[in-house]
Amino acid sequence: MVIKFCIFDVGQVCYPYSLDPLNCFLRDKTGRKEDFDTKGGVKSFNYNLFMKGEVDFSQFCKELCAYCGVDYSTDIEALIDKAMHKGVGEFYAETLAVMSELQLKGIEVCLLSNALPNLFDTAKGLVADDKIFVSYELGLLKPDVKIYEQILKLLKAKPEEVIFIDDKLKNVEAAKLIGINGIVFNKDTIAKDVRRFVNC
Repeated sequence: MVIKFCIFDVGQVCYPYSLDPLNCFLRDKTGRKEDFDTKGGVKSFNYNLFMKGEVDFSQFCKELCAYCGVDYSTDIEALIDKAMHKGVGEFYAETLAVMSELQLKGIEVCLLSNALPNLFDTAKGLVADDKIFVSYELGLLKPDVKIYEQILKLLKAKPEEVIFIDDKLKNVEAAKLIGINGIVFNKDTIAKDVRRFVNC
């Protein structure tokens, strides 16, 4: 088996991501704090349409504000964007080290993310632009098997030539269904986990 590509998820794999700053911002703005808390705040909102590219950022902000009991205005959009960016942590050194090791071995590093479109800039520079695959451009979300099939076509790769790394077991299991090598991300063991496939 020769591995040619290693595909990484982004949030919680390349860097930690939290919705806490967005939650704090909108909880402060809502006139219905009890309802907001009972529902689970922004963490219980359905982001799928936005991540699939079916609504733009303005529409997403309107729907999020309505859900949270916050008065919408165009001015709030920039503040929502700022709060969402605030949730992005520093790149994991462990992930960066594995990416570098793979590239030195001639293995192409790619990204595949169920991505929030306004955070497109947070993974820039990690890999080549043509190796960044995002849900809102593909119109598909992990763990839909079709998204992995689409990536294989775009890469012109066979499943056994690919490693896929994600923090969610269900996403990894879906990739494995079509023969892709899968790893559930743990930053403390990721180097060892990848070497199991690369050195075999």
